[in-house]
Amino acid sequence: MPTYEGLRLKILKYWRLGLANYRKKQLKSTDFTIISNNCWGGMIYESYNLPKESPTVGMFFMAKDYIEFLSDLRGYVNGKLTFIKPEESRWKDMPQISGDKRFGSYPVGVLSNGKNSIEIFFLHYHSEQEAREKWERRVQRINWNKLLVKFNDQNGCTETEVNKFLKMPFKNKVFFTCKHWPNENGGYTVIHQFPKHEFIMASYEPFGKSRYCDITEVINDLK
Repeated sequence: MPTYEGLRLKILKYWRLGLANYRKKQLKSTDFTIISNNCWGGMIYESYNLPKESPTVGMFFMAKDYIEFLSDLRGYVNGKLTFIKPEESRWKDMPQISGDKRFGSYPVGVLSNGKNSIEIFFLHYHSEQEAREKWERRVQRINWNKLLVKFNDQNGCTETEVNKFLKMPFKNKVFFTCKHWPNENGGYTVIHQFPKHEFIMASYEPFGKSRYCDITEVINDLK
């Protein structure tokens, strides 16, 4: 039986895709790149009926690995991508991974910048070959001059990762969460969701114009 979250995602998909061309007309330019810790980036491109100009779509990172990824973004996207068996993942016992019945059915990548390595969970890919080909193709599309970096409080995110993200020197970044963090300077968007959860659910992350954030305006302001 579908979950409440699953039903929300299906309903919102019709809204996201159905008004995509209308939203697209509101964009000043369409050559932007979204770097995201989960599938949000891909959903945003779909919400404007645009090609995916980023390698970080249809996948997710554990929060600690994502912060490491951002700490040397160019080094990692130009680094070496290999694959491991799901049961070899160092995150396999984390509840976000072990509690997901889909784990084991999709590729798990290891990305190295030559010094350190992180894992990428290619959730919406059917094979290692597909994951590699799309990753390498989309890396070439990155527009480093018009970059939006997004993070949220999923996948083991703690105050440590939040503080590191908020201090990162990216000109354009957003952080979506369902709770307040002990950071005096803010820098994040708190989104109320029902039922309450310990982290933000995918269906509550905004697209287009919502009561919490106007994504079209955010994209139009990219510099």
